Amino acid sequence: MFIHCNRNCAVMANLRCGSTNMFNYFKKETPHGFGMRDWMLHHNPILVLRNPIDRVVSSMPFLCNGPPKLRLEEFARHSAPYLHNLKVNRFLTIDFIDVNFRIIDFYDLEQYIPREDVMQVQSVRTDTRHYPATAADVYVENSVYTLQDLERCVEFYNELMATRERVPVEEWKQWRS
Repeated sequence: MFIHCNRNCAVMANLRCGSTNMFNYFKKETPHGFGMRDWMLHHNPILVLRNPIDRVVSSMPFLCNGPPKLRLEEFARHSAPYLHNLKVNRFLTIDFIDVNFRIIDFYDLEQYIPREDVMQVQSVRTDTRHYPATAADVYVENSVYTLQDLERCVEFYNELMATRERVPVEEWKQWRS
């Protein structure tokens, strides 16, 4: 997961939600000590939000490479629902719905972060939408999350997309100039 805080904003992008592109955009190779609490307490928290069904589908290539146990672990790590039961620390778990933040729609990410040929590391483009697929259509049994967890995450995603303010591209670009 990518979390970066500066004076203008606190951005969070989970795995398969533009995290690699955010690392490159902010010129970070590794996380720099920012955590969930920093993001939540910032005056301008922003979440890059992607349809959980598409996150699962984009994680499926992990099922094809490496030893079988590692394949499923990496798949689950990259596709696990994160919009509920969010662990802030070992004592506090919250739902994203309880945090006041704005969003960047993953499917519009290129408006905020142009894809450049000069980037050394950039994820393969996986912005395809898989509609009208359901959570049950794409769920792969694993030890990290259940079908019900994925279905709940899809419900939260739909609610957040319908109710949360989006960060204007112009505002985002002003922060970088």
